[in-house]
Amino acid sequence: DLTIINQSNKLNIINFQNYNCYVGVDLSAVSDLTAVSYLIDLDDKYYFFNYYYLPQSALSDNSNAELYKRWQRMGLLTITEGNALPIYYITSDIMKMNNILSIDAIAYDSWNSTQWAIDATSKGLPLQPFSQALGNFNRPTKEFERLILSGKIIIDDNEITRYCFKNIALKYDHNDNCKPIKQVRQNKIDGAIAMLQALGIMLQQPQYSNQIFTV
Repeated sequence: DLTIINQSNKLNIINFQNYNCYVGVDLSAVSDLTAVSYLIDLDDKYYFFNYYYLPQSALSDNSNAELYKRWQRMGLLTITEGNALPIYYITSDIMKMNNILSIDAIAYDSWNSTQWAIDATSKGLPLQPFSQALGNFNRPTKEFERLILSGKIIIDDNEITRYCFKNIALKYDHNDNCKPIKQVRQNKIDGAIAMLQALGIMLQQPQYSNQIFTV
């Protein structure tokens, strides 16, 4: 159960300058919440920094509008103009972050992300498609749970991230593969998905790919 997450800390990403980093991007399919997660593996600990983006229109014409306004007042959301996906804001912010960290790979869902992927790749960002298939999420989902239970995951304190984890249910197939899904359709899990994509793309790197993890 990934809702057991309880290790939130106020971190400063500047303290991780020049360390290797893996990124997960969960672009909204419509004019709604988008999440970007940065993962740093350091001294057998896994540090996550999550950032959230929302088009201006979602503050008024969305079932979660009041919740989004609360997060805006708390300074937890980057509000972008209009009602479209904030792709240029995201690309710009990742490029700025790449001046602090050394980004090895950026995991993204290729569905509905073509324009963003072209723009980001043209600017030299190391994008790698990450399948949203249940089987592809199995390893990072189970490894994330194992790391949580062993106290090795540290997550920058953010109310939106906690909200995302509270909305998770796990879906299993007949091979016992699992992936987080929403318990309720309108509730969001974008932050959790972005984190698992970051972990998943890290685990696909040669130095991690042969490791065997158990829960």
